[in-house]
Amino acid sequence: MTTVNSTQIWINQSQLDDTKVVELPLSIDTLSQDEVMLETDSFGFSANNITYAALGFKMGYWGFFPADDGFGIVPVWGFATVKATNHPDVKVGEKVFGYLPMATHWIIKAGKVAPHGFSDIHEKRKSISPVYDQYLRCAADPGYNPEREAWQLNFRPLFMTSFVLDDYVAELSKGESLLLSSASSKTALGTAQLLKTQKGARNANYKVIGLTSSHNVEMVKATGCYDEVYSYNDLTTLDVNDSYWLLDFAANGTLINNLTETLGDKLANVTLIGATDWKAEEKPNPKALSAEIFFAPSRVKLRQSEWGHEGFLAKYAAAWQGFATTLHDTFTEDVHTGSDAIVALYLDTLTGSANTKSLNVVTF
Repeated sequence: MTTVNSTQIWINQSQLDDTKVVELPLSIDTLSQDEVMLETDSFGFSANNITYAALGFKMGYWGFFPADDGFGIVPVWGFATVKATNHPDVKVGEKVFGYLPMATHWIIKAGKVAPHGFSDIHEKRKSISPVYDQYLRCAADPGYNPEREAWQLNFRPLFMTSFVLDDYVAELSKGESLLLSSASSKTALGTAQLLKTQKGARNANYKVIGLTSSHNVEMVKATGCYDEVYSYNDLTTLDVNDSYWLLDFAANGTLINNLTETLGDKLANVTLIGATDWKAEEKPNPKALSAEIFFAPSRVKLRQSEWGHEGFLAKYAAAWQGFATTLHDTFTEDVHTGSDAIVALYLDTLTGSANTKSLNVVTF
């Protein structure tokens, strides 16, 4: 029987700094009808992946790639090659981009096969949205550039949230200045860049304001994505005559309380998006804040139904290319190879000590 060893990194779902590396044999010869074995080529890693772990129970992220004994596999976005296939329209050697486990190999069940890609419809995959189940065929992807894979790995999945969040804000904005917490995070940077660069086309005069820790202020300013940048220690310098909408990527209740105390009723809206500050002692209370929880896949589904799948991809690819070329000098590419290096990167990101200027390219 032909088998491959799948090296997998498991995380204790109740104690996120507890990890273990597991080797499991996967059989190529016994693939069921429509099953496909993917071999991971590379993936990105950032604070967004910590959000997946921190909200693993609450939002269902642990359900994508099940493990055993209270452990789970953190989802990542990456490139993979079809290692083996029992689907007539998915060929060995095809390169795809999509949602992967931190593992060298994984078996999916291909469905909804189309020229642009296919989905995983495996009964073991407990998905929270079809958006996470899609694998794009690189050969047919208008946004794929083989020379900029590091950018795609680290920013493009997050930029999908940025893209639809910008669209959402543009639809509902009443001209409030926009506060983005965790402003150095990649999702916040993408959102800010879109909000700022499209002000002219929207005849809008809102300000895009980044909030970040003091040691990240200069780095965030250097991106050029924001009109203004403040540290969390300088909230009292915000103009209290302005009206604000907080786009919260941190999920730090203390920060939101401080903003509420500083701005009072000038803080008109709060939208909760991410949880980069997973260790925050106090979490936001959506009901008390009258806050919206933004779930990007729902917005993606809405716009795909209105614009069509190809139309959505075309608009998204155009926005993506504009963003990637704008920030090309701001980040450095860092390669992490092997299970030990991957675990170290995960733990550094978990504790907040990872380099936020890195485009992490991770390989086994």
